[in-house]
Amino acid sequence: MTSVAPPITASAAAGAAAPAEAAVVIPWPVWVAVLAVTSTVIGVQWDIAWHRSIGRDTFWSPPHIAIYLGGVLAPLAAGYQIMWTTFARSTAAAAARAAAVRIWGFSGPLGAFISAWGGVAMLASAPFDDWWHNTYGLDVKILSPPHTILALGIFALQLGALILIIGIRNRATGPLRSLLTALFVYVGGFLLVVLMTFEMEFTHRTFQH
Repeated sequence: MTSVAPPITASAAAGAAAPAEAAVVIPWPVWVAVLAVTSTVIGVQWDIAWHRSIGRDTFWSPPHIAIYLGGVLAPLAAGYQIMWTTFARSTAAAAARAAAVRIWGFSGPLGAFISAWGGVAMLASAPFDDWWHNTYGLDVKILSPPHTILALGIFALQLGALILIIGIRNRATGPLRSLLTALFVYVGGFLLVVLMTFEMEFTHRTFQH
């Protein structure tokens, strides 16, 4: 005598989907990446206002600290993600490795690698920028060589955060998906702000004819 499996009801299907949905969470490194983007973009705008109102100041001015705080936070959080994904032996880490990219023997989210590179580029631009000002004085252009490296690092920082967010959003549903969509738009808006800031000298009103 064969047994017939009971039909799957809507409530049973919802109960089966609940654990999978609950498993999708926003890791703390993503929040740190969003914080790093926020600190960096506010620091850039503040630094421009600082130079216009106060002039050339010490390298350790508050706007510079805000900019490079983002350059420190992002690679630290991304580095933790990469190290945990590569070396942890838990079931969660094994699942993360299965969905990760592998670069130079390390495994991790693609956004983490991009964000880490951006933070390192930002920090590398700091001593270069300080030397440039001490040697040549005030910049007459926004995109000086050290500022160009800084801009590329900030773009990578923001792109990495966007990829981290969208990777989780694609697996999320309900309110969590809406929250991740809002974070994506938030970081994307900051990316547009930074893009327009660094090309400001080419979009001045006198050139818009």
